[in-house]
Amino acid sequence: MSFLIIERGKKLGKRISIKEFPATVGRDAENTIQIDDDEISRYHLRIKKRGRIYVVEDLQSKNGTFINGDKVLNSIVKNGDKILIGTTELLFVAATSGIEVVSNLEDFNMILANDLGLEGPIHIKKGQRKSFAPTRISPQTRINLGKVSFKDLKNIYEVQGNVFVVNDLEECTKTFLKYLGKIIDNAARAAFFVWNDTTKQLVPTATNQYIKGETPFNLSQRSFEDVISRKQGLMLQSDSAFVTQSGTNRVILPVVHNDSLLGVLHIESKHPAKPFLKHEISMMQSIVQRCAPGFESLLLRKDIDGWLVGIVETLIATIEAKDTYTRGHSERVSKYSMAIADELKLNRETKKSLLVSSLCHDIGKIGIPDSILKKAGILSADEYEEIKLHPSIGAEIMASLPNAQKIMSGVKHHHEKWDGTGYPDALAGEEIPFFGRIVAIADVFDAMVSGRSYSGFLDQSEAVERLSAETDLFDPEIFKAFVRAYENGSLSQKTSTKNNNPSEDLEKEETKLHRRTGNKAS
Repeated sequence: MSFLIIERGKKLGKRISIKEFPATVGRDAENTIQIDDDEISRYHLRIKKRGRIYVVEDLQSKNGTFINGDKVLNSIVKNGDKILIGTTELLFVAATSGIEVVSNLEDFNMILANDLGLEGPIHIKKGQRKSFAPTRISPQTRINLGKVSFKDLKNIYEVQGNVFVVNDLEECTKTFLKYLGKIIDNAARAAFFVWNDTTKQLVPTATNQYIKGETPFNLSQRSFEDVISRKQGLMLQSDSAFVTQSGTNRVILPVVHNDSLLGVLHIESKHPAKPFLKHEISMMQSIVQRCAPGFESLLLRKDIDGWLVGIVETLIATIEAKDTYTRGHSERVSKYSMAIADELKLNRETKKSLLVSSLCHDIGKIGIPDSILKKAGILSADEYEEIKLHPSIGAEIMASLPNAQKIMSGVKHHHEKWDGTGYPDALAGEEIPFFGRIVAIADVFDAMVSGRSYSGFLDQSEAVERLSAETDLFDPEIFKAFVRAYENGSLSQKTSTKNNNPSEDLEKEETKLHRRTGNKAS
């Protein structure tokens, strides 16, 4: 059922159900919905439904109808939109809100109940009913830090301090729940959800059981929709006449920063007959408020990382569309580079930059003519000089990406050799940037095992053996890490340039095909 919530004006917070369409709204008692406001016309607006679309039509009102600040005559209204008529502001909540709690709840031991919470009673025993009374939590009830006890203040800043030092969103939310449970004595378990405003999804990122037991989280779809639409918390308190674990009291709080919804905190009490105290709810709100900027920073970083990955994938798809023979090469080189990075014990941030650098190492080939890039035979001297330009071209392409200097070396210098015989700058030894030295080994190795080099289609052991005979071309320490990765199985993967189908028969057929069609320069 769709409904309106009075956000501003008389009867603040009242929830008005829209039981049928079209529905008229106005001051007159004959309207479907009567609003007590002298600034509203007798028949002010009409709300119509067309399939899943809702439309607001102004009925030539005296003061006009506004949706999210814009004056409208006939306009689509969406879930969460605010309708201003006279001095009354209404929040529109659609029956099909579009809010989705993602489907992998079983992984987090969660149950989603549509009829729990705002819709009222649920069955407990035959002939008996148990109700959950929703109470909205005002944002103003959070603790005034200027009047809080030293212990509470210490707890709030301890949670904030521990959350801010974590650079991974999932780990950050786990840390947040861990310390929250130490402060809220009545908490049985808690869950943190991240809100994606684009997809309208709530995605669980962390849970914590503060008491022993495997009782699942009992989530309320209606309550989530209400909290997200209003950006205001809810407390669902069960009828203490029936004490069951499924009737545990719960608090649902929005995580909001600069009026942007970031996520939702769901926390359940230990005992149905013992709801959360006002002080505990105030502590929850204060902790959420203090930690919200940290969550926003991590979400923004995740968005940027996702955007960067999208750019990288587009670039790789572009070069592979141009040179289909090398399809999968960039991904395999990145996997080999990551295996080497693990042996070198590189930190997470360095590995992230190396991943992008290795994925994009051949992007400069987009600037090489097809007649050279797709040539099946041996390249002439002039053609070889042309193809040697691709690292420099790649570096120019990558120069405008965020943190380009961190990822540039694997692109520009993956053809440099330890003895100084490589290109484009003929660097030697440790003059070669670090990522260039790693990607160089991964690139040559994949050229050998995927049939891209003149040596033919080799198995991994033979490729490692041949590379070991040419160690003067590679950084000795990085090459040792590469060999360790091979020995512990980290390099083991299907390496066909056509696909990674696990079928051994298909792989053999592809090997024959490569040998028939001739070998290719890397």
